[in-house]
Amino acid sequence: MRIFSTETVMLHLDVEDKEQALQQMGRKIEATHSLKPGGFDNFMYAINKREAEFSTAVGYDYAIPHGKSEAVAVPVVAFARLAKPVLWDADEDDWAQNIFMIAVPEESAGDEHIRILMKLASAIMEDDFRDRIAVAENELQVIDIISSYVE
Repeated sequence: MRIFSTETVMLHLDVEDKEQALQQMGRKIEATHSLKPGGFDNFMYAINKREAEFSTAVGYDYAIPHGKSEAVAVPVVAFARLAKPVLWDADEDDWAQNIFMIAVPEESAGDEHIRILMKLASAIMEDDFRDRIAVAENELQVIDIISSYVE
């Protein structure tokens, strides 16, 4: 599986809060067998630990939660467009409606993790990227848009 795949895209994800969004996205990543067997809790610990250190909200109603963990078998990025924005960081009053979740193995975390994060953050800064993601009608369109900017 490529790092970006229709298998990890969720459009119109209906959640009540950040925690539900993270859990459902983590489960989506788990369903693709990108995590080692039984690795969900370890991966989610890495995601939540990172969020506790510093919010992953990046502006424009986007967030990029990311975790490097020994529980990750292969690098993968999930994307969710939420049915409605959720409060991402109460201290900064940051909201998110579009979320990229990055999962990378601990051993390859150094350069891979930063490379993906930088490319996604750069894409999010582009009006055209955000506009196209907002109107994408299906998972394949989302992957095509992401791929044109990131891969």
